[in-house]
Amino acid sequence: MKLCAFIPAYNSETTISEVVNRTRAEIDRVVVIDDGSTDDTARLAKGAGADVLKVPKNRGKGNALRLAFCHALKKKLDAIITLDADLQHDPSDIPKFIKHYLTRGSRIVIGNRLTDKEKIPRIRYTVNKIGNYTFSWLINQPVEDSQCGFRLYDRLVMGNFQILNDGFEAEADLLLRAGKRGYKIGFVPIKTIYFPDRQSRSYYRPVKDTFRISIIFLMNLFWKNR
Repeated sequence: MKLCAFIPAYNSETTISEVVNRTRAEIDRVVVIDDGSTDDTARLAKGAGADVLKVPKNRGKGNALRLAFCHALKKKLDAIITLDADLQHDPSDIPKFIKHYLTRGSRIVIGNRLTDKEKIPRIRYTVNKIGNYTFSWLINQPVEDSQCGFRLYDRLVMGNFQILNDGFEAEADLLLRAGKRGYKIGFVPIKTIYFPDRQSRSYYRPVKDTFRISIIFLMNLFWKNR
């Protein structure tokens, strides 16, 4: 199977080398999408053995995912793994995604962090649980973690869906549209990692990005052919 890991990164110089090294221990091919960083992210990613796609100006997670899909289709990859650059996704969990994909036939495989409730900030846990319930209802499939960006996408999904949004809401939109069309979506348990000392910095904005995801849900509820 032709597989590649894609890591969107923005000003991630403190973590990118470790993320790339640990990911390359699981997958030979790693591409870092440098989303307009102003620090040493690109240089350090290359030094750790990743290919780097540079975006001149910060555009967001959805745009990085759009570039990943385009690159993967050009390279005729069978599937890709996406994970974050901030060490909140443990690359050692990657084999779980591959095994699930090869044995269960899911077109999208998503990491489930909610098995360890005590490690998750209460507001993030509550928002995610509400999202899981509403997403499950809309797509008529069980959704165990609607917001996790640690995912596997196969070639059929990459070829049949356009990324319509530039921000974090793009992942929710893709999950909803694929589920509504009947694509099988699977979940694997992954380590739950949060950093209370802020050694890892997430660019997810709980209020603003949750609002945008809510709008995406409503759009998928009322616009049937998105």
